[in-house]
Amino acid sequence: MSRLLLAIVLVALPLLGSLPARAAPVAQTTSATLVIDTTAEAESLDPALVAQASGFSVINSIFDNLVERDYSGALVPMLAESWSFPDSTTVEFKLRQGVSFQNGEPFNAASVKYSIERLLDPALNSPLRGGWPQSFQGVEIVDDYTVRFHFSTPEATIFDTLAQSAAMVPPAYYASNSEDFLAANPIGTGPYRFVESVRDDHTTLAANPNYWGTGTYKGTPLVQTVVFRPVPDASTRIADLLNGTADMIFDVAPDDIDTLRGRAADGFQIVTGNADKLQFVEFMPKKAGDPLADRRVRQALNMAVDVNSIVDNLFKGLGHRQSSPIMEGALGYDPSVAPYDYNPTYARQLLAAAGYPNGFSATMDMATSDNPNEALAVIGQLQQVGVTVQTRPLEVGTFNSNWSQDKSSDMRIARWAGLQDPAVFLNFTSVCGGFLADQFACDQDATNLAKQAASTFDQDARAGLYSQIARLLHDDPMGIYLANDVSVYGVGPRVQNWPGPTGRDYLLPTNITLQ
Repeated sequence: MSRLLLAIVLVALPLLGSLPARAAPVAQTTSATLVIDTTAEAESLDPALVAQASGFSVINSIFDNLVERDYSGALVPMLAESWSFPDSTTVEFKLRQGVSFQNGEPFNAASVKYSIERLLDPALNSPLRGGWPQSFQGVEIVDDYTVRFHFSTPEATIFDTLAQSAAMVPPAYYASNSEDFLAANPIGTGPYRFVESVRDDHTTLAANPNYWGTGTYKGTPLVQTVVFRPVPDASTRIADLLNGTADMIFDVAPDDIDTLRGRAADGFQIVTGNADKLQFVEFMPKKAGDPLADRRVRQALNMAVDVNSIVDNLFKGLGHRQSSPIMEGALGYDPSVAPYDYNPTYARQLLAAAGYPNGFSATMDMATSDNPNEALAVIGQLQQVGVTVQTRPLEVGTFNSNWSQDKSSDMRIARWAGLQDPAVFLNFTSVCGGFLADQFACDQDATNLAKQAASTFDQDARAGLYSQIARLLHDDPMGIYLANDVSVYGVGPRVQNWPGPTGRDYLLPTNITLQ
């Protein structure tokens, strides 16, 4: 899923003489080595267990999917070169021939069947499993390079699902090794191969000399070695970029944007992400009598938060308030659905009408890789209407695994990227009976419309249905809708020709050259 759980962070740039120190880099920047500071360690190097942007950047360098989203966000063929529809509940994929995994195993129909069945095996407990349509029946091998995906009903969401959560893995290798081994020793078909990883320090990749995808959007890897380093502290990342320790960094803090713009003459750049991403506080009520199970409470909390002030003061105006999970740029976006007004007075009235005149207490999960300022601002404003929220900071891997195992607190503050097609997000959050959708905060009318949208391949019809869902989930919110998230990457002077983040908003290094 990509679920891409990053945050724009707010850290003032200190004087250069007082920049925080860090250990010597694992790889000095050379003409053959690209060093990238990310915000967090990947949860795993098993593609089925990764659910955040720092991890996706590593995983999508090593692995390929059947279809993917390119830099513009468009769905494009990758290991599946074409598809057709033998009937209304079957999608047939023709696979690319002559492709090998990095260990020499051939990519073929058996690889697809194994990869999908492994991902969906409950024993693996993949956080990506919930994004799969409930109508999925299985994979049929037609011949060595043809597979059919079968569904109980017509299923238009499968392409977005495949792009987000279906990296292909070599069957013999993955079936014969333990999960602990696989989590540290990945093998894919992608443009880069794994070299080494030291937990919380670095992951090193080397160009795959036999990469099949020269003509795809990924292209031939032009830099021979890429080092991804997890650097949670924003001030350390900006220091690394300015002193040349890193060539690229994730999540430039808003206060540091002007600093980099002031260094444009020295070759430093700011690049913003173009993927649709929602910042939100998801409601996770545990039983019917919980405060957050009441629609009036959910509406009140949306009115209690001054999102425009948060965007202006914390994010320097980078973003604007959202009205529903169907965001600008997504299929079915409806600009006539207006965001909630900031109205704490009416919020208190709604809470009283719901039986909470003095408010209530709740807990909120947050990832420690995210800057806490946004969560603290939300919590402070909720306090003004009597709602007391205690935070539960969690390492991002635990944050995601708790969510996928339904162990989250009453709320969780998160971000979700890859919303061009809302289907996967809705299945996780709003569709009654979905893998993770909370049954005490789901909307049955939205569920019915989402099922209709999934069962037609007419994109105009689907857009109309999602527009209706946007209005329903505005009136019956699944969370506090905050703002669209504008990811800001810092790029150093040696980096040339980077086309920006992909449509799912992760950093793919294949088209980069270094000077």
